[in-house]
Amino acid sequence: MKRKIIFFTKAPALNYGKSRLKNFLSAEERYKLSKFLIEDNLKVLKQSGYDFVIYYSGAIENLNFIDYEKIPQRGKSLGDKMFNAIKDELTQNDEVILLGSDLRGITTTLIEDAFNGLAHSDCVISPAKDGGYGLIGFKKPIDLFSEIEYSRSDVLENTLKKANSINISVMRLDEVRDIDETIDLIREELQTDDVELLGNGEYNLNYKFNQNFVCRINLGSQLNLGSEQLSYEYQALKLLEPSGVTPRVHYLKKDSKYIQKDFLVMDYLPGMALDYETDMDIAAYLLSTIHNFKVSNSNLICVDKPFKAMFEECSQMYSVYKNSEIYNPSVGQYIDSFFDFVKSLGVESEISNPCVINTELNNRNFIINGANSYVIDWEKPIIGEAEQDIAHFLVPTTTNWKTNKILSEDEINNFISAYEKYRPIDRQKLKKYFAFNCLRGVTWCSMAKVEYENERALSNKDTYEKINLFLSEPYLEMLFKRFYEVNNEKI
Repeated sequence: MKRKIIFFTKAPALNYGKSRLKNFLSAEERYKLSKFLIEDNLKVLKQSGYDFVIYYSGAIENLNFIDYEKIPQRGKSLGDKMFNAIKDELTQNDEVILLGSDLRGITTTLIEDAFNGLAHSDCVISPAKDGGYGLIGFKKPIDLFSEIEYSRSDVLENTLKKANSINISVMRLDEVRDIDETIDLIREELQTDDVELLGNGEYNLNYKFNQNFVCRINLGSQLNLGSEQLSYEYQALKLLEPSGVTPRVHYLKKDSKYIQKDFLVMDYLPGMALDYETDMDIAAYLLSTIHNFKVSNSNLICVDKPFKAMFEECSQMYSVYKNSEIYNPSVGQYIDSFFDFVKSLGVESEISNPCVINTELNNRNFIINGANSYVIDWEKPIIGEAEQDIAHFLVPTTTNWKTNKILSEDEINNFISAYEKYRPIDRQKLKKYFAFNCLRGVTWCSMAKVEYENERALSNKDTYEKINLFLSEPYLEMLFKRFYEVNNEKI
């Protein structure tokens, strides 16, 4: 009995194939992934001992890295191409199975089961997790392909319905996995199906897996650390672990096969995001615990002149907007006045009473769960001043970022009083940091607006709406009156 395997593939090329991974993997990374999947699955076919042939679409020269028989696919639709390949091979073989090149779960056992299954069934099929199938086999040409719409979640269902309607017996084989979406990469990298997206920040993705763990993937660095960003975050979490109020981190992976980006794994912490109405006392305790935590010989960045560093960071971010085609002079007039104000406060002050600070605190940086509450998301920790962290946490550009909340003066003072039960605050310095942090929030928005107008790996509709709100003239006027008027003596 003659048996043949059809290996169905796209010839990999830059910017060709894996389009649904475009916002996660670069063109080079997508090409590398496609090539790896082809080579890895061909190893299995070779080990199976059966004859196989490659049916390809695209340019044949892009398959020069493999030296096997290659035949171009023919037909208009995907269904046409698969059916034509099967018909052609069945003219010379008794049994034929066709499988895709971008699959996981292809084994010699599955291939053997497929051919053995054809002794008892008209068709064998391996379902895929996305609702399609990854392998199909026949001993005579049967059209289960026409009138099927592919790249949908009901492909398998509709194929089985078609088989049933013409009395074709189908044997279902073990499930295989397509690699089409970002979550497919995560599942393969972590070797588990129990994966769900927790959410994303502007520079990272977070996935919960196996119920108790989080996979955190880095997509960029606000500290200009490049490929060392996640190593820095990992070291910070290890450093802060004894505080008892940060996540426990398990390992850092730098050479990932599927994700092709650094990621770390930490504990999943159940709870809710901070509620500004009810959880401010808990937040005061958590922040003071971090700020009181003693560290020595750490690798954390230490900013000797924090106001100067913030001023330079704001200037750099603002320059992206000011030199762009979307620059609005009316908005720029407000931001320029904010710069003038903070400059008048002085930027050369040296750091005093240094401690570990998060620098990025908003309500989503807190997991509130009674006594088991934590501060999370440590992508930008430094050695700085507690007042910087507190100011960032309390200003409108933070509280209003993920919620509709803008703290009143009384609410701010109540938090300060709660915090001072555990650690003193320099209130004059805090007031200065309010102005600097509002400027930082606004200038970041100005830079991000330019990025959002262009293609960006992580784009979020809610984020874009808040960016536009924060850069609106009424909002900037509110910030001016609260934090930049010369006669402002509050706090």
